[in-house]
Amino acid sequence: MAYGEHGAIVHYCADEATNAFLEPHGLLLSDTGGHYLEGTTDITRTFVLGALTNEEKRAFTLVLAGHLNLLDACFPEGVCGHTLDYTAREPLWKHGLDFNHGTGHGVGFLLNVHEGPQRISRRAVDDAPFYAGMITSDEPGFYADGKFGVRHESLLLCVKSEIEGFLRFEPLTFVPFDRDGVDKKYLTARQIELFNAYQRACFEKLSPFLDEGEKKWLGEVTEPI
Repeated sequence: MAYGEHGAIVHYCADEATNAFLEPHGLLLSDTGGHYLEGTTDITRTFVLGALTNEEKRAFTLVLAGHLNLLDACFPEGVCGHTLDYTAREPLWKHGLDFNHGTGHGVGFLLNVHEGPQRISRRAVDDAPFYAGMITSDEPGFYADGKFGVRHESLLLCVKSEIEGFLRFEPLTFVPFDRDGVDKKYLTARQIELFNAYQRACFEKLSPFLDEGEKKWLGEVTEPI
């Protein structure tokens, strides 16, 4: 968990010297995961705690746009991760922004959360082609030193596309995005469609396990934008 300026430290870990109190404004970055018999998870969400600056809201939305672009990718069999990296960075690049870490990594099962051979990064060295069945993270971000950080991370399953010889991704993890951070002027119609479809899937998959009060809350936070 990293609040405010600590969110700009990619691998921040709270301690007694740096602990910060949460305030009713700004962004809280939560990077979580666990090992289960059904699989290993690695999920990051950035939560809105109150009023945001225009800079925070723009960054939140541009990172989300890149995340959705990668989720929507369709590509030939044998393509390597560095070829896909641009899809997630392009919305940020258009505004002169970037992030200094990989866009995605392979995920192990009860082993190492970061497990190859595949990855999504600007680096082409030791890259590996994608095949159906591979599980990869989708985690673009943006980090404003001394101010805030944004990262949206889900896990994707690589599957065969309906187009022969091509692959695509399907989401494996379903945690709603905080719609309060979204500024629709930075999203395309397709990205809005993808966002609403993902939020709807979160409700459909999670609501059967919730009581009525929890379902009401989940319905509110997954409403379309």
